[in-house]
Amino acid sequence: MASTQARQNARARARAAQQKVLVDRKRRDDANMTSLTAFFTAAEQIDAAQLAMARALDAIRTREGTLGAAATLAGITTGEARKLLALLAENTATTSTTATGDSNSGNELDAPGPAMQLVATTVEGDTVDGDRESSTVERQD
Repeated sequence: MASTQARQNARARARAAQQKVLVDRKRRDDANMTSLTAFFTAAEQIDAAQLAMARALDAIRTREGTLGAAATLAGITTGEARKLLALLAENTATTSTTATGDSNSGNELDAPGPAMQLVATTVEGDTVDGDRESSTVERQD
C-alpha cells in the first residue's frame, strides 16, 4: 500500500512539474509575441522612413541636377543615395503593377508558359567625374 501511495505522489509531482513547464512556456510565448509585434512594427516604420528619404533625395536630385550634389546635401555617400533611389524605383514598379492589376490572381499554375517574367530596373547616377551614368539590371521575378 505504501508503494501505491508513493507512485501516486510521484505522479502528482510529475503533473505539477509539467503544469509549471506549460505555464512558463505560455508566459515566454506571450512575451515573445509582444516583442515580435514591436520588432515588425519597427521594421515597417524603417521601410516607410527609407521610402520617405528616397522620395526626398529624388526631389533634391531633380532640383540640383546630379545625384552627387543631392548626396552631398543630404550628407550621405553616392552609394547610399543610389541604394535609396533603387528602393524608390522598386517601390514605384511594385505600386504601378498593383495599381494596374497585372497580377495573375493566384492562377500562375494554370497560365501557359513560365510564371516568371524578366524585369529590368534602370538606375541613374553620377560617376566620379560628374558624368551621368545609367545602368540596367535584369532579374527574373
